[in-house]
Amino acid sequence: MSDTNRDLDGALALSQAVRWPYRRDDWRVALDLGQGLLAEADGEIVASALWWSYGDAFATCGIIIVSPAMQGRGLGRALMDTMLEATSDRTLLLNSTAEGHRLYEAFGFSDIGTVHQHQAQRPAMLSPFPTGPVRRAQASDLPAIVQLDRHAFGAERTRLIEMFVRIGTAMVIERDGVIDGFATCRPFGFGQAVGPVVATSTADAQLLIGHFITEKAGQFLRVDITGDSGLGDWLTAQGLPEVGNVTTMIRGQRPPLMGPGRIYALASQSFG
Repeated sequence: MSDTNRDLDGALALSQAVRWPYRRDDWRVALDLGQGLLAEADGEIVASALWWSYGDAFATCGIIIVSPAMQGRGLGRALMDTMLEATSDRTLLLNSTAEGHRLYEAFGFSDIGTVHQHQAQRPAMLSPFPTGPVRRAQASDLPAIVQLDRHAFGAERTRLIEMFVRIGTAMVIERDGVIDGFATCRPFGFGQAVGPVVATSTADAQLLIGHFITEKAGQFLRVDITGDSGLGDWLTAQGLPEVGNVTTMIRGQRPPLMGPGRIYALASQSFG
């Protein structure tokens, strides 16, 4: 077995130990898009910390896990020290559970928002949402999608967008020949994850997410929305209740956002 396969198997066992719904393929995508640290003891992977660089000045970090058997021994702090050294002077963004919040504060992270996880197994029979200006993305739409995401996120994520389009599905909102919103949906965890969702209004975000609620009827669906998205009550009404939330924290200054589009749903809590 190659080292890569061994790492994937060990990482999967680690996330299962803390009851995270990661599949082996989810770990593979995370490692393909970013970099990470794995700590090993007695031949087993007992901790992880990953990061994803978007240019020379900005990165997100996540999948920071310490095995229950190894908690309380300073392993999380050691991983953070090493990760901060490896990411140099980049601004770092992460989404923190309540358990990790104090540790990240100690490393200079401060609160800037919240993320709310909505998910459920959707009924197999659903009335379709109105499609309006929503259509399936084409290969020629990719530059426009990447630009929308860059303006709303604050950094270029071409590789991430290309990966999500390749393993999943993308929809766009087009009006008068101009694409001003998009969403992707990909296999993740227990079923499918919708995000990122970039739109110029809550109504447009609902159109994009609504498409996938209909298309993925009968499947488990997850959406991680920003705390100021205005989508929480609507998602709950669609049968996707909130099951948890995390605090968005930053160390440094986030790159400026441009244009009318904004992030309504994250690519993931780790990717931002």
